[in-house]
Amino acid sequence: MRTATTLYWIVCKDLVSEYRARQVWPAMLMLGALITFLFSAQLDVIVDGKSRILALQVWLAIYFAGMLAMHRTFTAEHVDGCWDALRLYPINSTWIYLAKFAVNFLALAALQVVVLSLCVLLSNVPLQNHLWHMAAVAVLGNIGISSVGTLLGGLWSCNRQDASVLACLALPLVTPVILAASEATRLVADGQIGPEWWRWIGLLSIFGVTFVTAGIVLFDFLIED
Repeated sequence: MRTATTLYWIVCKDLVSEYRARQVWPAMLMLGALITFLFSAQLDVIVDGKSRILALQVWLAIYFAGMLAMHRTFTAEHVDGCWDALRLYPINSTWIYLAKFAVNFLALAALQVVVLSLCVLLSNVPLQNHLWHMAAVAVLGNIGISSVGTLLGGLWSCNRQDASVLACLALPLVTPVILAASEATRLVADGQIGPEWWRWIGLLSIFGVTFVTAGIVLFDFLIED
């Protein structure tokens, strides 16, 4: 119970800090919306493969914009001088990872709402016709990207590297997640909720479990001074 309470307050601390400073989430949402708008503006000239291109651009927008929030999650601790105090707190570093993962998950969820809503409005692709199926894809894709981004964000913030380096490093690791989520999104857009869609969902689930487990196991080693 004490550990769960500590996890809750770390998450609340980060959310309240971002709400007061408004340094990352507005920029993340604006970048995601801009990328989505630019891609969607070009889809009207494409007849064949529209849903496939839309699905890929959705997840690329989510990934690159989301990296801003994931990098800032740990960088803010170093800039504000809170990291050493957080490490001295009597709690396993695994719970720090899970708290940061939860914050990044919420940030990416907000971004997904904006990006997916814009795609439906601007591209006239009926993702809303299978809302719960699209929600499942969004949640599983979010878990895969957030788990990797949180793990590498902790490593990169300790080395004082910027967000662009983090995005380049994480991209090879999350490429399978982006491709699987893109294919599942395409099938939702085409209304093909069948065995093929479930295969992609199963693959996303495997990626999510693998990356979260790797983050829990490796986080303490990666952030050691």
